[in-house]
Amino acid sequence: MLWFTGAVKKEGVLMRKSTLCAGLILGLSYSGHADDACDARAIYSMADVTVSDGTTYQVEGFFKSRHRAAARFIRENSTLHVLEGPNVWVQTASGTQLADDFQRDFTVGHQFHAFLLRFEDLVSNPERVQNIDFAGGQYAAHKGERDTGGFVYLIDGETPGQPLGLRYDVGDLKIKITARDWREVSGEQVPFSLSIDDGERVFDYRYSTVDLGDKPVMWFYDSVPSPDIPLVDVERLHRKTLIAHCLGDAELLASLTAPSATIANRGSLIETTPEEMASRFANVFERRKYSAYIDTAMPRVSADERVGWAAVQVNTKGRTPANGQNFDEHWAWVMMAEKIDGQWLMTGNASNLRPDSR
Repeated sequence: MLWFTGAVKKEGVLMRKSTLCAGLILGLSYSGHADDACDARAIYSMADVTVSDGTTYQVEGFFKSRHRAAARFIRENSTLHVLEGPNVWVQTASGTQLADDFQRDFTVGHQFHAFLLRFEDLVSNPERVQNIDFAGGQYAAHKGERDTGGFVYLIDGETPGQPLGLRYDVGDLKIKITARDWREVSGEQVPFSLSIDDGERVFDYRYSTVDLGDKPVMWFYDSVPSPDIPLVDVERLHRKTLIAHCLGDAELLASLTAPSATIANRGSLIETTPEEMASRFANVFERRKYSAYIDTAMPRVSADERVGWAAVQVNTKGRTPANGQNFDEHWAWVMMAEKIDGQWLMTGNASNLRPDSR
């Protein structure tokens, strides 16, 4: 089986693996796992990989959430595999292009420390089970459903906080990931060695870096540059407007606004500029401190080379310092965007608040 090395290059074209191989990687859906732009948690990793067939390479991992992850395979010709909300894209020596659900599963499937540390964030219907075969024995485990079919098991170890590893099941096929060389990082026990057996080859991952420290909320976008793909860039624009609220940064919000933008609100159309946007939201951010800004549904995005839009549904939470009260609101809106002088900017917004918000 070749599933674990990922996509291969042939004459500059990204070649897709077989359907069976694609099914081995964890498929991750949106429902039940909201995507909070204010969440500072992150996992960064770097590993040297040796394969039983003699192949060697490095893998760099970036993990923010079930919906924001990237894996860079460092060889003679590096490839970058990125999942961002509704989009997945791949960068190779021949260019950058949108990809399909195989690459979506492949990208998140390589975030091994995320599965070991945040298992219930990445699977559906988790439960405790007994007598799971692993490494010649039977063990208790956490079991979770994969959205593409089959199951994932997080196998209990003898030492609390140090699972033996993971097992991915699809039909009769079982992929075994054994965790070793546990060390303490940021108060967590994490493995610096993984052995992955796909039934045909064994992949030995030796980690030089596993970083679990909180990161700036813009970290993922600073680490994974824009692919210059309209669908991705419009969704990034939407997420950056949420991050501006998390940071209380009116100037950032203004920098994402076109020279002239139209806001539809409470039965009126309001024309605004970046300067007016900065002034307005400086006042808003004095009165409201945002602790969470969550996409509760996958954004719907459409874009061509020059214009685009995103329809979104969000839940925002925070506190009003003046009276000490908390707010918990559900909004939906449509954002219009245009590429101006090489940058995607917000040109319009029409929003509404769910009546039962507080």
